[in-house]
Amino acid sequence: MGARAETLLTLALLALCAGLAGVNLYPRLTVQSVALEFEYPEVTVAVMGEVAAPGVYTLPWGSRAEDLIAAAGGMSEAAEPALVNLADPLTDGEMLFVPSARTDGEARVSLNTASARELELLLPGVGPVLAARIVAARPFTHIDDLLEVSGIGPATLEKLRPYVKP
Repeated sequence: MGARAETLLTLALLALCAGLAGVNLYPRLTVQSVALEFEYPEVTVAVMGEVAAPGVYTLPWGSRAEDLIAAAGGMSEAAEPALVNLADPLTDGEMLFVPSARTDGEARVSLNTASARELELLLPGVGPVLAARIVAARPFTHIDDLLEVSGIGPATLEKLRPYVKP
């Protein structure tokens, strides 16, 4: 085979390789726009406390605490709206508690019957860990029995005293 034939064959093979590479890469190099459709699931949430109709509600994704309270018929007269973040976004399986207002000296949280979440929401300085310890230490016969709960000292007891009853 002559030099000219070899050169032509080499060029033909290079052209063939370039053509095959182009065919192979073309789909990867071109961008095709695809319309995306998003479906957002509904959220199922519970509301308890001072609302007209406590219970479980299914709301559209992106709903806020305000929407849940509206679905439950609104807050009752005894509710304390300042303790609820109405702009709080809801997540599936969540429970919202609407606390009552303390308008007189007799409206106090019962240490023996309040849930851990109620203790957390209604008592100053009580977080989820301390609320769980209080629930675990039940029953209480006197408010001073709180001193037996780990994390509650005399100063904390005096801070909680106006808000609790056994």
